[in-house]
Amino acid sequence: MNTDNSFSSYRWVILALVVVCFCATFVTRFTWPPLITTVAPVLKLSMAQAGSYMSAFYIGYLVTQIPAGIIADKFGVRVVLAVSLMLEGVSTSSLAFTGNYETGFMLRIIAGLGAGAVYASAARALVEWFPARERGRAFGLLMVAPSAGILISNFLAPTLNQMVGWQGAFMSVGTITFVAGVFVALFMRSNAPRENEKGSLIAGFTFIFQHKNLMLTCVAGFCLMWLQLAVATWANVYIKSIGFTVKEAGAVMMWYGVGGVLSPIVAGFLSDRLNNRRVIVLVSLALTIPLTLWFGYETSLTALYILSFSAAFASYLANPMLNVMVANYAGVQWAATASGIANFLYQIASLISPLVLGLVIDWTGNFSWVWWIMALGPAAGFIVMLGIKEEQT
Repeated sequence: MNTDNSFSSYRWVILALVVVCFCATFVTRFTWPPLITTVAPVLKLSMAQAGSYMSAFYIGYLVTQIPAGIIADKFGVRVVLAVSLMLEGVSTSSLAFTGNYETGFMLRIIAGLGAGAVYASAARALVEWFPARERGRAFGLLMVAPSAGILISNFLAPTLNQMVGWQGAFMSVGTITFVAGVFVALFMRSNAPRENEKGSLIAGFTFIFQHKNLMLTCVAGFCLMWLQLAVATWANVYIKSIGFTVKEAGAVMMWYGVGGVLSPIVAGFLSDRLNNRRVIVLVSLALTIPLTLWFGYETSLTALYILSFSAAFASYLANPMLNVMVANYAGVQWAATASGIANFLYQIASLISPLVLGLVIDWTGNFSWVWWIMALGPAAGFIVMLGIKEEQT
């Protein structure tokens, strides 16, 4: 078990590594939405097929969540992280050479397989290196990665598309991700014994699945992810559908990214002071519902800038809080396994949400129902969170 003396200053290097790695996986996954309107005509994709490329990524992402957590708890995080990022980098670069829907779909699954192993390993590293009183800020900084990925990809993908074409955009992003894997292999270290080498896998699964608060936290995360992945996939298309350019849509989503970058940091530092993460999640979900609906009815570019920032800030307050709660429930022994299971359950929403909403858009020909369907997620999550009792640390 870690003591305060074991948490050396190298923990900040570890934090920087896992944030960069996690961010790289989000850049790869969200490079696709800004390029949909460019690549879909080339590959002759419908909107449902275009949305299914995000779902394809999450098929692979789901498959490796739990196995990667188990392996990281058993053998450590360095190899798992390095290999995962390299695989994701190679498969993303290979999208530049796809000529049809089926090949692109398979490459997105492979990229997801690599990305799916990253979060559980990153969570294990933070639990090893940071004391409980600092985990809010550590996970808060880690959870900057999803929004930073959206921010970077909405700037980088259109820019690279203009400079080197969509093929060059995929090759560039894939190379960045591969290099991140090399850095992990060189600089990642462990700071704790792998305690569950002495325990059985069945004991770990029994502990996790019988823990009521942990499992309800997973359900709340599912509800939140239903919204966040839908927005990340379809907001660009919606903004362009009401008459704005690709560049203007990207600018709106950059403000969404800025809000999502700042929000987890604020939530992390605030939670370490208040030591009440459940309340922060409830406030986050309550604010997200009306802001989502408002965004879906707004047609002013200036208002969209403001609303995208506000909606992201509100919704991403919850992400690090849910993850810290899961890690604290599990403890260091089962941190990666529990985080892998939790993220697996979260990401089921990521698998189905983009595809379902793509089908709704194809069926209706517009976005009239889309924002209401998105808002159902945080509304359900709020109800679930009312039944959770947080363990104080």
